Formats: sequence, structure tokens, C-alpha cells
Amino acid sequence: MPVSFDKAPRHDDVTGWSATAITYQRGECDPPHYHLEGQLLFATRGVMLVEAAERRWVIPPQRALWIPPLMEHSYRLLSHTELRAVYVSRSLISACRDFTRHAQVHVITATSLVKELIAGLFSKEYDGPIKRKMAVLLLDILSESPSAAAELPLPQDERLFRATRELMLSHRWEASLTDMAYVANMSERSFSRLFLRDTGFSFRTWKQRARIYRSLDLLAENIPIKQIAYQLGFSCPAAFSTAFRSVMGMSPGDF
Repeated sequence: MPVSFDKAPRHDDVTGWSATAITYQRGECDPPHYHLEGQLLFATRGVMLVEAAERRWVIPPQRALWIPPLMEHSYRLLSHTELRAVYVSRSLISACRDFTRHAQVHVITATSLVKELIAGLFSKEYDGPIKRKMAVLLLDILSESPSAAAELPLPQDERLFRATRELMLSHRWEASLTDMAYVANMSERSFSRLFLRDTGFSFRTWKQRARIYRSLDLLAENIPIKQIAYQLGFSCPAAFSTAFRSVMGMSPGDF
């Protein structure tokens, strides 16, 4: 078990919040640590793999992740990522009485309002009292927002997780079940059985979803759909659009 340590920015109870912006390159990792404050993780660009409370989440720019105070967590960057982290003191959390899920790690949809509030906390156009109100409003939104569904469940078995992490980091979308079983040092039969148990999906179906999840970051950067389709190994843009609709319930353009 790695040693945890507090690495949160400092702010007093009068201020109640602080924020930091960090640029990461693909493959970088922030090892296990914790903060005295609660933390809202959001990326304006890029995709993160976050581990906390013995669970794993893949977080694209359309999602934000709440991590309670003192919760040990770590994250690995699956692409070039512009991270925005907002830290909220426990006293400010307590003042938001409707935030009943403040002790639970959960994902919310990063709506336009959430994104604007986070951006406002980094803006020099507002003074301290206004920004504190923005931080409180973010907590109010967290208290009311339903948890976003985990579109890409990750296997808990460390061998399977190692294989899927390698696939996502290296973008090996052409990898077959045989390839992944080899990386995991398992037979194909064992790989398939355990993968279905851990994720609820066959490897083929999961990989399809993983490609769609990866496309969310590319779509957020306004990369043309045709380019995304070929970059992710689809035979044509129409095939990508069909797969996207089957997973997200809408076309890439509508998304």
C-alpha cells in the first residue's frame, strides 16, 4: 500500500476554496495521494483514468469527478490533458447542507454551467467574494446533479486492467482478443470469462465502447468526424457514426 500524503493547495476557511491548473502529457501518472479538502476534477481537454475507493473511472471533458476529503486517489493520463482541479474546504462543504453525497466519489455531467463556473474560478475578472459564491454554487450543482452512468467499466482483475490500460494508452485499437490475452499472460478462454465477469461486456463490445469514449476527447477538440473515424480504426465515417449512436444514443454531430 503506497504512502498517502496531502498535496492540496492551502487556503483558509474564510476563503474556503482554491484551484490549480496542470498540463499533463499522455502516459503521465499522479501517484496515490489525498487532500484535506474535497476535490472536483475536470479536464478542459484530454482523458483521465482515475482510481479511488477501489474503483476506476475514465473521465473525458464531458464529465467531472468529485473526490471527498481524505480520499486516497491516483490518476493516469490517457492523452494530452489540461486538468482543472477545484479544492473545497470541509467547512464550506458542511455549509452546503443539501450536498448529501459529499462523502461519495461520483461522476457528474460537465454541463455548460459547470464549465463556466470552473473557468470563472480561474478568471482574474472576479474578486474573492464572487468566486466564493461560484464555489458554493458548484457544490449546490453537485448536490442536485445525478451521477453520470459509467459508460466504460474497467476490469478489476489487475492482469486484465494492465492489458486494457496498455490498449488505451497506446491506442492499439486493432488489438485482438488473442493479443490482449497475451499481454495479460492468460489463455483466451480465461481472459474472455474474467473480462465479462468484471465489465459486463465481451472484450469486442468493450473495445468498441472504448473507441467511442476516446472519440469524445477528439470531438471536443473539433477534429473532423472523418479524421476521427480513421484514427480510431473504423472502416469509414458511417461505421463510426453507427457505433457512436449505438453507445451514446445520438450522432457524433448531435453530441
